[in-house]
Amino acid sequence: MRTQTASLILLNMEISNKQQAAVHVVRSQFEKLGTDIDIRIIADDVAEKKAAEKDLLEIERLYAHFTNIFSRFDPTSELSKLNSQLGKYSTASFDMLEVVALCLDYYAKTDGLYDPRILDVLEKVGYADDFKDGVRKFRAGSVVENDHFSKRSLAEDLKIVPRISLGQKNDTVFFGTRMDFSGIAKGYITDKVVEFLKKRQWKNFLVDSGGDMFMRGVDEDGKLWTVNVEGIDEKKLIFTLDDKAVATSGIGRRKWEIEGQRMHHIINPRKPQEFCFDLKSVSIIAESTTAADVWAKTIFLMGREGGMLYAREHDIAAVILDCRGSAWISPKAKEFLY
Repeated sequence: MRTQTASLILLNMEISNKQQAAVHVVRSQFEKLGTDIDIRIIADDVAEKKAAEKDLLEIERLYAHFTNIFSRFDPTSELSKLNSQLGKYSTASFDMLEVVALCLDYYAKTDGLYDPRILDVLEKVGYADDFKDGVRKFRAGSVVENDHFSKRSLAEDLKIVPRISLGQKNDTVFFGTRMDFSGIAKGYITDKVVEFLKKRQWKNFLVDSGGDMFMRGVDEDGKLWTVNVEGIDEKKLIFTLDDKAVATSGIGRRKWEIEGQRMHHIINPRKPQEFCFDLKSVSIIAESTTAADVWAKTIFLMGREGGMLYAREHDIAAVILDCRGSAWISPKAKEFLY
């Protein structure tokens, strides 16, 4: 999704002729998590502007902190270290433990369609390094069996062990196989930044972590934040959101071809050898960015008909865009139409 907001880093504007008061759009843009980050805070006066600038610096440090935890491309990250200590009980950070708990929860809620054990498959089919700078090539022994994920429950390969159980000072985590948390970590990190902004009592802001977004309050014009779906004319479809998250899962940017075989990064645990190109994207509006992130990927894997049925039956705000450019909007999503 794309925001329909101003693109200036700092912009002073009048809210209205009646108020005769200037607002400040305090904006920070940088790259972390392998994607572009865009944070905007609406400040009412000069004092708030200075406070917002200070908070944006702290937010940039938060993104760096979380990248050091969850990046699978950094060999020194906490995730990489845990992936190198398979079969052991290892001390983990609070954030790592929270994400592991979320993974187990969503694995159950999605009937196994969300599964972080996809790392070996991603590497075998060519996604072994940073997508922007790396080279796509098959890894040796790239045959992936269709029952690869059904042989063991996630709860056998991913565990949180309370410190009391092992007589340790801290809770520990167990990895039975290597994990990739990219399908949930970006949403989790975005929610943590939102939590920080709310604690700082900001009423009007936008957080965009490479398409995983959360909007609160109003923009610089005093209007609710608006977003539209990439690939759909904004004149035909636009949403207004307040205290809501939106995330999109699609194959527009992370797809490749090797030896005549087309592939993308959205791995289906039930059929890891197969890559669906019937859909372009699925966008989800939800209460949290984590939920939006997970359900966007899950419904994408269900396909057009299955995804439409699931979103309707479970009251999920979804927009499904197929390869022909046709869009389906769930009844719940229509509640947010501009």
